[in-house]
Amino acid sequence: MAGKTHHQSQQWTGFLAILALVGLVAAWALIPSALLEQTWQAERAQLRAWAGERTEHWIATQAMPAIVRMAEDATRTAGGLGDSGIERWLVDRTYASVLWLSTVTYRAYALVMWLLLGIPLLLAASIDGFYVREIRKNAFISQSPIRHKIGMHFLRIVGIAMVVWLMVPVPMPLVAAPMVVLFKALSIWLWMGNLQKRL
Repeated sequence: MAGKTHHQSQQWTGFLAILALVGLVAAWALIPSALLEQTWQAERAQLRAWAGERTEHWIATQAMPAIVRMAEDATRTAGGLGDSGIERWLVDRTYASVLWLSTVTYRAYALVMWLLLGIPLLLAASIDGFYVREIRKNAFISQSPIRHKIGMHFLRIVGIAMVVWLMVPVPMPLVAAPMVVLFKALSIWLWMGNLQKRL
């Protein structure tokens, strides 16, 4: 019975992954370049307003080498195309791809910054969860397998939400990055604090 449930879960996961891939390709084919330009400018302006000019400059400096390489490759690719309708559309999609990947790269470096700032919180959550587990173990209080499973699922959901936040091609609130770190710390604490007594 458990094997059948696991198989059905894998089927649903595969179906949702294919659906997400089809949605991503459809968004790539249909999204206007102007919207991606607005997203790129809004992300930078939001970080500048929220964290200051120096922080935004640091993230831009880290992300720029990868973005410049992508732009150079796109220029070489689009340079060989002609002036027909489909080729103009391909040039526009190449430009849109560069803008979208630039936004993803920029958000990824912003997330890295927040993860670096959140390392003390993640370590504290891990250590506190471990000691909660040890206290419960020595006090003969049973661990909660439900909370342990919630922590595991929560960690998975936070990971999926992080990928969605990175990939969404519209302006997103910057508060999503620190929230990822906070919820990751909470899920690690739940997972560590409710590990089984004997592994």
